[in-house]
Amino acid sequence: MRFKSILKNHEQFESAVEEIIQYAQEIIADLPYKNAMSAKEKHILLEALILKICALWEKFIEQEIIFVIYLNTKKLLQVMGLDEKTKLNPELVRAVIFSDTYRSFQDIDDLIYFSKKAVEQRYNPFTRIGASQTRNILFTYKIRNYLSHYSRYSKRALFSAYKKIYNYKRFLEPGKFLLKDKGKHFEDLAKNFKMASINMKKVFK
Repeated sequence: MRFKSILKNHEQFESAVEEIIQYAQEIIADLPYKNAMSAKEKHILLEALILKICALWEKFIEQEIIFVIYLNTKKLLQVMGLDEKTKLNPELVRAVIFSDTYRSFQDIDDLIYFSKKAVEQRYNPFTRIGASQTRNILFTYKIRNYLSHYSRYSKRALFSAYKKIYNYKRFLEPGKFLLKDKGKHFEDLAKNFKMASINMKKVFK
């Protein structure tokens, strides 16, 4: 396998994000060959697309951590208390990581913490995710959590982020926020995921 599968994982993720960005830009711009949408319809669309990007990110990260651990499984075997002679293929790596307990790597700090324990240092791409990228990913997940639950807690968390990052004085529904300035917020957050991937794959070049 070496790096081929890893780089393909990055390529597929980055391409999918770029396609979503281009599609959103076309809808926002009301291009003549597309049916014009109302602002409300655009809000719904952008909310759906940000949820899709988060889902793609989670799939990408799950594949990435499996692939990089498979490059050298020694640390994972040690962390999990398994015999160092145990032979693992990618599917067994997946089973070892995700079958003993619930693991979610939406929080970049959790992802980096786990990867430092289970991934050989020279193959660890997660430490290449920059501070600003981490901040923007965590902010995007506040949007995602609110759209997924519409709970008071998720709304408070998102409003707190609005105030801290953008100095907003009132709560905006995510669709309205993402459409502001002709979709600039949406594009910035979407591209942030792509840039995180680009920085991560530098480990393998």
